[in-house]
Amino acid sequence: MDLLNLDDHIPNLGIDPSDEHLEELYQLFKSDFIDNEFYFDGCKVIIDIRNSKEEGYEKYPHTFVKIITRGVKGKRCFDKKRANKIHWIKPILDNKDSEDVTCFQFLEADGKIRDYFWFKEGGFIVVMEKITPDYVIVTCFHIDDDKNQKYYNDKYEKRVK
Repeated sequence: MDLLNLDDHIPNLGIDPSDEHLEELYQLFKSDFIDNEFYFDGCKVIIDIRNSKEEGYEKYPHTFVKIITRGVKGKRCFDKKRANKIHWIKPILDNKDSEDVTCFQFLEADGKIRDYFWFKEGGFIVVMEKITPDYVIVTCFHIDDDKNQKYYNDKYEKRVK
């Protein structure tokens, strides 16, 4: 799939999604990562399918909820920009070797090395961690503004060589 043809999935998605929109987003995620095993660099991509403990999202898997929400003051809130790009995750990973995706590893403050896959044109990052023998999707998010753009550019500059 050509990354430059990706667009938001639900054009009129609001900041408080309807049950139907939430379910539609979940079905995309489920098809890409739960119903069909996904392998990345020869490793199985593992999804935390335990039900989320976030209020209002208890019937959905933890990884899905982590992707469609953002942490705000100790609570996770729906983030329509993240959620509306949930179908971008797999194409970004599938196209990691293209010039459209900037890939790098970063040593986090907790000592973990995480892999970043940044589709700059679309302003979207997928963060994964290798937990031998598998990969885990840690999170994905939309780059909101110039401040975040600079933050991730700085991370890229300080990447693991």
